[in-house]
Amino acid sequence: MLRQYRNPYIKQTLILIALTVVYLCFELGFNARLLDVVGGNVKPKDVEDIEFYGRSLSGIAAALFLLQFMWRRRLVNRGASPSWKTIVVCCLLTVCAVFAVLDTFVTVLVNTRDAGFRRMAFSTTLLQRSLVSGNLRLQGLVDDPTLFAKPEGKAFLALFPFLAVSVGHLDARMEPAKEQLVRANVRQLAGGPAGYYENYEKAIAEVQDKWKLYSGVIPDDDPGLQAKQQSSWDDYRQSLSRHGWQPTNVPARRRAAVVSNVRKKVPVPSNWHPADQITFRAAVRQRYVAEAASKGVTVRGDRIPPRLSFPAFVARAGIQAELRDGLELPPGAVVQPGYASPAEFGRLFDQFVDRKTAEKLIEYRARREDFEGGGKYFKEGKEAARAAIVPPVALFFSLLGAVGHFSKLLYLIAKVTLLIRAARGSGPSGTEDDLSGRPALVATGVLISALAGAWGVFTLLDNNVTRSDLFGQMLDWTRQSEADSTRWQIVGRHVLANLTHVVAVGQGYSYPVNEAIRNNILQGMEYGYHPEKK
Repeated sequence: MLRQYRNPYIKQTLILIALTVVYLCFELGFNARLLDVVGGNVKPKDVEDIEFYGRSLSGIAAALFLLQFMWRRRLVNRGASPSWKTIVVCCLLTVCAVFAVLDTFVTVLVNTRDAGFRRMAFSTTLLQRSLVSGNLRLQGLVDDPTLFAKPEGKAFLALFPFLAVSVGHLDARMEPAKEQLVRANVRQLAGGPAGYYENYEKAIAEVQDKWKLYSGVIPDDDPGLQAKQQSSWDDYRQSLSRHGWQPTNVPARRRAAVVSNVRKKVPVPSNWHPADQITFRAAVRQRYVAEAASKGVTVRGDRIPPRLSFPAFVARAGIQAELRDGLELPPGAVVQPGYASPAEFGRLFDQFVDRKTAEKLIEYRARREDFEGGGKYFKEGKEAARAAIVPPVALFFSLLGAVGHFSKLLYLIAKVTLLIRAARGSGPSGTEDDLSGRPALVATGVLISALAGAWGVFTLLDNNVTRSDLFGQMLDWTRQSEADSTRWQIVGRHVLANLTHVVAVGQGYSYPVNEAIRNNILQGMEYGYHPEKK
């Protein structure tokens, strides 16, 4: 019995099985976390953080295939070549190469989209955010208020921007509801009146600090005051040095003259000691505060006279202009130093929403030319295109890696079973070293059957989302081709529709298992996504 497990091919296969199981745990855990990220109000930073793990896992997946191939060659050559050093270096290079290729692949996909795609993607991201926030309901989709908290709903949200780009006349269909959606999105991004009130408090606090400086309420750690105190003391010491003195050794007979000379600039007491730096600095502070209170200030061209109360200071045109800019309010809006009720502040918040909605509507109604390279909204369109492309691509590669390595795991299990049976002499004909002939075909058949079977099952299965009329219509739009499309382009669109269906179904059914693996086996590994820290 022990002799069987000394067989190098059996040992190799058992080790590869263990490595594949470990990889699958990390890949499946990542898949669950990825769906959490892209199946919601996706933020570019979150996607970038988790993409690093995704590309790394894809590189490791490729390296595992290479390891299996090179290790088998080493066994065939009786350990002569390739060396373990060569195998390790090749595997590391493979990880790096796949990481770079996937990064480049996504970048090329985004950069090669035209202005029309960028414009439509920009609009579809608004629809996606509206779906997440509950401000938009889609006819023909599942009538379930908790849908987007479920795996199939998250998968739909991740795929939605990409699918929606294919919808004919999307912009015209959106137009009647566009202003309402933009307004709701603005309110949500601001955190509602409560979130906006926090911004208001910060702005008023900054104005209050300015008023304190203006009115002479200056703290001891004020940089301007500290600089004035230090420069005054330095000037005083320099004047003494001309006589060869220091503050501590001024001759008694000259102290009165020194104090008299200092009092011309700094209001120290008449009995001040030339070495008393504390009293000197206090006197500098006294003059600095008095000068600040008597000068007044100029803000945005508005000369503010001295000694105004805080409410009067806030009411000045220059201060109001600064507050409007900081709080993104329209011209003519008046910001009060305080509000007696939420209703009063609500009117200010509504003015903010009106201005931001008007600004955003200009963006969402921009022409196609504005999204061309160098156009006014090229950057925003490119970010939207990336937000539309990256989630489905990431989900597809993650699902492909999981299915591929699960199929490979079944292949390895079949292989090691056949090797053990051959070693015992009870299995199909073959050698005790490696599989050949019929046993090899059996193991390979398991691999191909697992791959094709998994893909076929996901193609035939449905869930609440994929059974909906809307999802079916969106896939039909994806399959539609132009009149001058080539046969390959038509086939490509049908393949794309199939991939979309497989991702939507596969992610929906696999998420509970994947999330259980992430929480229980991987101890809640975050993969760079920390929603609780947002």
